Amino acid sequence: MLEQILTYIIAPILTAVIAWYGSKAMTERHLKSKDLEIEIKSAEYYQGLLDDMSARLTQAVKELMGLEERYRELLKINADLIDNMKKYQQSNDDLIEELRKFKQLNGKVK
Repeated sequence: MLEQILTYIIAPILTAVIAWYGSKAMTERHLKSKDLEIEIKSAEYYQGLLDDMSARLTQAVKELMGLEERYRELLKINADLIDNMKKYQQSNDDLIEELRKFKQLNGKVK
């Protein structure tokens, strides 16, 4: 009789302990699974950000290279304009000298 009472008491307790332990393990696996899903989604999100930043950086570098090429062209044009300005200045000085000579020949002295 004592055995029957103990069986009726111990069996449900033992079953409850086993069920609790099993559900605990299942819950832990479920939580780990959810954590992995979250980490995968985070990694995909950050990978997308990195890809976008990489594309933007590549585009910015291309634009910068284009601007640098344009800058070099403008420097060359500027140097050519400075050379032309010096030639025109020399031509202007020569013409002024010729004008002074012409005025001196005509009797007008400055």
